[in-house]
Amino acid sequence: MLVLTVLGGLCAAALIHARPAIAVPLIPDSASGAGSEDETWTEAIRQPSAVIPPAAARLAPLDLAPASPVAPPIPERPATVPPVVAVGDLALEGQPPGAGEAAARPPEPLHYPLARPASEQDPWGWRYASARGAWRMHTGVDLIAPEGTAVLAVNGGRVQRVDVISGYGLTVLIDHGAGWSSLYAHLLEASVSPGESLRAGQPLGLVGQSGNASGPHLHLELRQRQPQGLVAVDPTPLLPAPPSVGPIAGDLRP
Repeated sequence: MLVLTVLGGLCAAALIHARPAIAVPLIPDSASGAGSEDETWTEAIRQPSAVIPPAAARLAPLDLAPASPVAPPIPERPATVPPVVAVGDLALEGQPPGAGEAAARPPEPLHYPLARPASEQDPWGWRYASARGAWRMHTGVDLIAPEGTAVLAVNGGRVQRVDVISGYGLTVLIDHGAGWSSLYAHLLEASVSPGESLRAGQPLGLVGQSGNASGPHLHLELRQRQPQGLVAVDPTPLLPAPPSVGPIAGDLRP
């Protein structure tokens, strides 16, 4: 009985002083992560996970897109509008307007250049050209009218040129003598030929939008040969007001 008591005491002491076994964790494989599923791997020996900052604290990605070009400011429009502007001579070789003589007198009052009143008129004066970034003179008047409206000669004379001209599109040039001429541009078609004589108010073509035109209209220029060269003259003071009703094409002046 004494022997059993001694053995029981020794076993109890051994149980009291025994140290708990610590399982050696597996070393995770860098490729497969093997061992990460071992439940005996305590928090004390695990590697701390990477700390991900909140979205607000993350660095924004660099914006490498090129900045949009800033449009230059529009320069101030010139204060004065010149009454005459030098222009290129569009007469065919050997056929200068007015036989090269300087105009000594203004033309008589002009005939209205359309068979019907224009719905709108863009006047002589400065225009801003966004492509060039500068103001340019509009050396004539634009009469907005439906495509196919008859275009009439503003005065009697001789057809000097019927041609497609850069920017102007299909154009008719009429020599009125005494150094004066008139130009009709952006036509849909022309009904006259070079050398043909016309009376004031006689049809010469149809309104169109050929050349550099954003819509159907007639571009009309009145030109004068001066000693210093050919110039465009503002035709507005010489153009009559269109009649309020009725067609104009039947009014053919002798």
